[in-house]
Amino acid sequence: MLALTLPLVPRSVGAQPPKGNGDDVVVTGTRTPEQAQRATVKTDVVTRDEAERRGATNVAEALATQPGVRVDPGAFSQLGGVSAVRIQGFDLQRVLILEDGEPMVGDTGGAIDLASLPVGDIQRIEIVTGPTSSLYGSGAIGGVINIVTGPPRYAGPSARGRLERRSRGGVYGAASASYAGRDAWSTVDGSFSRQGGVSRDPALPDFQVAPTSRALVSARAGGVITDRWTLRVRVRWLREASEGVSSAEAPGVGRYALDTPAKTDRQTAHVIQSFDLGRGASLRMTAGHQRIDNTSERFQRGSQVGERHDRAHRLLSLEQTLTWPRGGVTWIVGARAEREHFEQQLSTVESHSSGLVRRDSEEVAPQTLARAAGYVQLQGKATSALSWLAGLRAETHTTYGSKVTPRAALSYRPTESVSLRVGAGQGFRAPSAKERGFTFDHSSLGYRVVGDRALSPETSWGVNGDASWAASRQVTLRAGAFANWVRDLIDLDLEGGVSNGAAVDYRYQNFGRARTFGGSLGYTIRAGARLRVDTGYDYLYTRDDVRRRPLGGRPPHTLTTTLRARPLRRLELSIRHRASTDAWVSDGVRSPGYSTLDVRAGWDVASAAQVYAGGTNVTDVHPDPGRVGDLRPPLGRTLFAGIKFELHEGEP
Repeated sequence: MLALTLPLVPRSVGAQPPKGNGDDVVVTGTRTPEQAQRATVKTDVVTRDEAERRGATNVAEALATQPGVRVDPGAFSQLGGVSAVRIQGFDLQRVLILEDGEPMVGDTGGAIDLASLPVGDIQRIEIVTGPTSSLYGSGAIGGVINIVTGPPRYAGPSARGRLERRSRGGVYGAASASYAGRDAWSTVDGSFSRQGGVSRDPALPDFQVAPTSRALVSARAGGVITDRWTLRVRVRWLREASEGVSSAEAPGVGRYALDTPAKTDRQTAHVIQSFDLGRGASLRMTAGHQRIDNTSERFQRGSQVGERHDRAHRLLSLEQTLTWPRGGVTWIVGARAEREHFEQQLSTVESHSSGLVRRDSEEVAPQTLARAAGYVQLQGKATSALSWLAGLRAETHTTYGSKVTPRAALSYRPTESVSLRVGAGQGFRAPSAKERGFTFDHSSLGYRVVGDRALSPETSWGVNGDASWAASRQVTLRAGAFANWVRDLIDLDLEGGVSNGAAVDYRYQNFGRARTFGGSLGYTIRAGARLRVDTGYDYLYTRDDVRRRPLGGRPPHTLTTTLRARPLRRLELSIRHRASTDAWVSDGVRSPGYSTLDVRAGWDVASAAQVYAGGTNVTDVHPDPGRVGDLRPPLGRTLFAGIKFELHEGEP
């Protein structure tokens, strides 16, 4: 508890006027540090402070009301309510999730569950929309979300913490201790959260959302080895455990309960070295390893009859990137190599006349995939007002051969108050190990789901444009538009089932084609440091060109309004409202439109501490039990109250 005895520098937590996107330094869009407002590629930012103002304990909650982004757990109930992200109408594996620039693996049914990623050790979240495969490879069709960590904010020792009580028996606690010296720094973070369950139907034991606990321990350190060599290391351990319950009914037995617990351990380690080559040139070398182990079970309560799935996912990566300014043009040249391994085992216990019989089998045949890529990006200025970017990535893979993806972008600032940007590029997504090797045998029910090793990558072309105008010091107007065309979408061909005698086999196939386009309008009003209002409207059109229908579960109209105010010196208020229209789900089924309201009030009790209270979805919007295709938020209302502090003795 040494950190609690530090002399305090007067600082009101949350009292600083929030920075806008234009003040944030971003790296995801171009791999080079730029101010967000002047970046050649539009990059939105959610800082840790802003995430806390939104009442977030994890990345899903931090992005839940972000304009241009949708995180709807209700849309993925077939995966157990996974909080996956959608950008420009694309979801699941078509939006790439990064940690400090490294692609994340260990998905659930093709989706990274953002609710499983705490915000305790992050510095900011960067969002880039549109195809970005020219920089990051497979999966970046709809866009990229980069979860960024960083060094301590302050020189010398510092500490911060947050302790919170939440409704449904929930708790959240996070703490961090740091030290930043002249040539080295280190940070240790830890957090724990517990969330109560949400019943699917009061008359049944089933959970719509299972009770879940999450724990995080991470350590980061960096230092100057020589005048030209710096080193940074990050290790992270995450555990998520849930205690699900469902029920089923059988003739002669009646309804019986099924316990469906699940546990995931995620371990990551990254080493980053940077070398100053002189004259503005630098070399960045990274090595990463991710290890994810997941277990999910489904057993009759009080019985050993049931099944267990064990999944193991590994990723080893090496990358080096050279940044070389020359003749007014900045060259970025990089190479990357990855080795990925995935396997999934199924264990079943069945009751026979002779007793219990256990069977072990490969649900997904072990898959070891390797890929290598090289990329080059040129960035420069044609005039003082016109910036340009051109990039190309060539990638070769052990299963689908080679793929080349280009990208280009222009940014024009005729005045300090006007900014125009346009970009175009190609994206692609390689078939996953599950899609290639999955065998889900439900022959007893008349069908099997079978992977296909002959799958080809999905490919897309996309264009994006945005404009902003600072009409005055108080008012900023924004507009944007996008369009995407995707071919060879991978999906189950439910109309092309083939009988194998005992059951019908349904295979993953490249047979989909889809289009998405849309636009956005918004404005920001500022009244000094005491008031800020942001309003954004998003329009989305989607079309499945094979089935000739919309893509399911995507509301065409969304309106988001945020108000941040400091009516008194010690009082901070944050209000967020999001309204969505109804959405097509399937023929004859639409999910109802809805709106959510999040509120938070904080009071600075000392120069370094704040008590707060609030709620997300305070109007308690939730699905109707038994209604098919109801994609409203399954958690309903969540209320919280807590305290946070930040102590330091040095300056930023």
